[in-house]
Amino acid sequence: MNKFYVATDGCRIAYRDEGPRDAPLVALCTMGQSAMTVWDSLVAGLSDRWRVVRHDRRGDGESDPGSPLSHTFEQYSHDLVGLMDDLSARTVFLMGMAFGARVAVRAALDFPERVAGLVLFDATGGPPAPELAREEGRRQAADLRAKSGLKTPHIEPAWFARRDREGRGLGANALLNQPAWIPGLAGIVAPTLIACGEQDPNLAGSKRMAGEIAGAAFTLMPMTGHASILDRPDLVLSITREFLETH
Repeated sequence: MNKFYVATDGCRIAYRDEGPRDAPLVALCTMGQSAMTVWDSLVAGLSDRWRVVRHDRRGDGESDPGSPLSHTFEQYSHDLVGLMDDLSARTVFLMGMAFGARVAVRAALDFPERVAGLVLFDATGGPPAPELAREEGRRQAADLRAKSGLKTPHIEPAWFARRDREGRGLGANALLNQPAWIPGLAGIVAPTLIACGEQDPNLAGSKRMAGEIAGAAFTLMPMTGHASILDRPDLVLSITREFLETH
């Protein structure tokens, strides 16, 4: 059942809060243009032991679109931390995927005292890879999985549905005027794991990020393209659980 948090500018942010209330909190930052339901399989595999909070970023899923000018990574970060405040959560383990990894990084840089750990999937500190490159990587990964006898999971259209059509494409505003590379990654102090698919065009960027964040670990995901939750949800869950159990 969706709940709603109201951001400081009045934008209603839809979220779900699952798992034991007294357990360590894990917050999920969703990839671009997808609703929080894309995490269903991951939440099912985590909420036995952790409190898992996921939300629809403004403009996506069931959340309000908000002003086009409000779509910045700083605002997304403040929406996330505002939600944590609303839940009376002091610290959180943040997991971000692709576009959501940028949100998680921004939160770790702006609110270091709030982030107990950071798991970044399919991340890069540079410009997003062209869609054609991402599609080709996903195709190559799917071919490799087929040859290995691994099935490619079904993609639910509802994972990319939004209540308000005005939200479509607003996330692109956050990418405008971004630097060629995210500055200050060495300032991240939270324990960090970066995982990227072997067929993801963000692979080089993920490795560079792991090299710049002090003590960060890197995991290569075979037979996996961009948006790894769609290709290998089992592997994403396994990597996430291992990190959380360690930290």
